[in-house]
Parts: sequence; C-alpha cells; structure tokens
Amino acid sequence: MHQGFTLRLDNLQEGISRSEFLYQMLSAEIVDGVLSPGEHLDEASIAKRFDVSRTPVREALQALVSSGLASRERHRGVLVASLGRARLNEMFEVMADVEALCAGYAAERMTARERYALDSLHRESAGLVREADPLEYAQFNTAFHSAIYSGSHNEFLAESAHSIRRRLNPFRGAQFRLDRRMGASFEEHQQVVDAIMRGDASGARNAMSNHVRLVGEVSGHFAVESDEDTNETSTRSDNENNRTDSGRSVGTEESNT
Repeated sequence: MHQGFTLRLDNLQEGISRSEFLYQMLSAEIVDGVLSPGEHLDEASIAKRFDVSRTPVREALQALVSSGLASRERHRGVLVASLGRARLNEMFEVMADVEALCAGYAAERMTARERYALDSLHRESAGLVREADPLEYAQFNTAFHSAIYSGSHNEFLAESAHSIRRRLNPFRGAQFRLDRRMGASFEEHQQVVDAIMRGDASGARNAMSNHVRLVGEVSGHFAVESDEDTNETSTRSDNENNRTDSGRSVGTEESNT
C-alpha cells in the first residue's frame, strides 16, 4: 500500500466522520495516481495505515465504489477503477449541462439574500487564491457550486447535480494542484456570479457551461489512458486512413480516365 497523503486523524475537521476523511484521502490518491488502476484496496492495510477500525474503512471503500472510483469484484475485493479520458469527458459534458441549468434557474429564482450570500462567498475566496491552498479552495469550490444548486429552487435538479458532482469531485479538487488553476477558477466564477447578480439567465448558463467544460479539459490531466481511449484513437485513425485511401483511389481513377 502506498503512503500517499496520509494525515493524522486527530486533525479531523469538526463535523467530518472518519469514513468521510478516509474517502477523501483515498479518492485524492486515486486521482493523483498514487493508487493505480486495478490496484487492490486492502481493508486491513488501510485500517493499519490510518490506525482505525475496519468499520470506517469498509464505509469509505463502499463510497469509492458508489462514486465509480473503485469497483468490487468477486474473489478479488475492491479495486481502483480505471477512468479514461473518453469516460471523463462524457461525465463532464453532462455535468456542464446540469450545472448550466442550475445557474440559469438561480439567476431567475434566487432571492436577494441568496444572491448577496453567493457574492460574499465568492469574494471571500480571493483570499484562498492568494494563500494558494488547494485543499481549502477545493472545499470552498464545493460550497460555491452547492449554493447555486440550492439557488435553482429545483430540488430534483439540485439532487441530480450533487449526485453527478460526487463522482467527479476528486477530479474537480485535484485541478487546484495545477499551476494557476485557482486564479483561473476565480475569474470563471466571477462571470457566473455577475450574471446571476443581474438576473441574466442566459448569461449565467453560458458562463457556467464554459466554466465546467474548462474544468473537464483541465481534469483530463488526471485521467488514465484506457482501452476505450486507445480504441477511439484507433478508430479515428482508421477513418482518416480510409478517407485518404478513398481520395487516392478517386484521384487514380481520374488520372486513368
């Protein structure tokens, strides 16, 4: 078992359970490649590493399986799942559309108090950007987007957004470890906030869609090369070769005519 990002459990933030802490740590290691695709997540080893009982470990592993970052296989236990670029792109494509809906509804339906609370939350994050703390900014980022889900005043849509986000959250958090990504995120959030503050639903949808799609592109840095990606690349290459060959055939026939 890799050592990765082990932290002391006695430094847990108030309100976070041991199982949630373990989930956050293990998911971060999966995203950053410390834990490799197909690697066995041994319950006993993890419990020993973090000096906890097996119960929170078992709950954390189940959360990883539910989020799609791990899979449970018969006779093999829980394994780190492979997530290729193609799959990651599909997930972010859906996330962008869902969050765009949330932002558009929020621009139309947020109360004045909710709008100013969102603006205040965003302004406070400027300090986190200056401090360059990716963990703190990732936590703010979750709160920021959650406020917009809630501001849509559509409970089913908000539940859907949270569900998709849970699967992508490790990747969305990892992006802030990349150079200058926090500053870029702040500027993208500013466009979303400005549109919501002026009640511009169309502007809010476009700003949020662009933001999440950019996050998806950046998060591709943490994807693994999968068979799906290889097959997709191979298919594109074959198609291009076929078009080229067809062009040559036509050219040859014309020359012989």
